[in-house]
Amino acid sequence: MLIGVNVTSPDTLEMACQLRDSGHIDFVEVLIDGFAHLDPKEFRRTVGDLPVGCHIMLSRFLDPDRARLDHYLNLVNQWQADCGLLYVSDHIAHFSHNGQPLPVALEVDYAAWQPVIDSVRAWQDQLGTTLAVENFPSQTASDIPQARAYAELTEATGCEVLMDVSNAMVAQLNTGQPAAAWADVPGVGRRFHLAGYSPSPAAPSLIVDSHDVSVSDDTLDLVTLFAGRAAPDATLVVERDANHDLDEWRTDLDRTRAAVVAAQRLHQPHRT
Repeated sequence: MLIGVNVTSPDTLEMACQLRDSGHIDFVEVLIDGFAHLDPKEFRRTVGDLPVGCHIMLSRFLDPDRARLDHYLNLVNQWQADCGLLYVSDHIAHFSHNGQPLPVALEVDYAAWQPVIDSVRAWQDQLGTTLAVENFPSQTASDIPQARAYAELTEATGCEVLMDVSNAMVAQLNTGQPAAAWADVPGVGRRFHLAGYSPSPAAPSLIVDSHDVSVSDDTLDLVTLFAGRAAPDATLVVERDANHDLDEWRTDLDRTRAAVVAAQRLHQPHRT
């Protein structure tokens, strides 16, 4: 299993290079939205021989706009040509309503799932590669468990799940749906995320995937569970989107690596 970090800006790119030099990471995941204006060849020169994964935030492929999708498709193709991407991942969520951007991502209705299946299939076909789609940090319970819906999705389209372990923990804390249920979902096993989560400042009883604090022990226990079933070429990203404290990030990477070692699935040695 390769362990890496997300790169969302020039500042985090610099930090990722420091983590590379200290031997803490095996690859990086670029948030392609944040580097759309930059030459991927320059990114490759900066990270050296580190493998690169690709994460898309705002393609909005569930609410498609042809010009927007063409923009992201061209971006992915350019980055694939210049950096050789490990994978391409995206989100299943609504980011707009009636053409207007939403202030936060909106979870889809799992009872109306066929349009999502159709959209994932179409977007994956256009990308020309297996698409990894991220699970959602649910705030309210659904009659149809999210894990069950994703199982149907992967079987219908051949896509993978970008298994965000901390998102599953957030959903469990908010809705009671067990995070461990994802371990049996087809399509879980190659792509993983984890990050910290916190009580919402507006509603402390609600947990949000804040990506700005240390990874919880409960999340790392789940990492060991998932890592024990992971593919040999699996990847795992330890995310930080705010409060970028390099020492805390290093500590989370060390703790994550220990959790993977506990599952005896760390096939890729620590870089030196």
